[in-house]
Amino acid sequence: MNEDTLTTLVARGLVDSVIQDFNQYANKLLELKKERKLPYISRQDVMKEMDISDGTLDNWEKHGLNRYKPRYKTTLIYYLIDDICKFIIIDT
Repeated sequence: MNEDTLTTLVARGLVDSVIQDFNQYANKLLELKKERKLPYISRQDVMKEMDISDGTLDNWEKHGLNRYKPRYKTTLIYYLIDDICKFIIIDT
């Protein structure tokens, strides 16, 4: 096998991988956004819909996931759905 053939195979593999990751991102985004009026999702809903623990979300925040809180005094925490989807793709 010559170098050009190997380069072509590697490039195809990378393109396939990028397409697969994009499709995974797009499907998860659609799933999370269906029937939502706001672009935010609560911490509890993220844990429930993604089947993850509180500790996992804390770990994601340590690695760059932004949290949003209302300005008034509350314990409610929200995330942008787009941020969750982007973070999942980056994390995998």
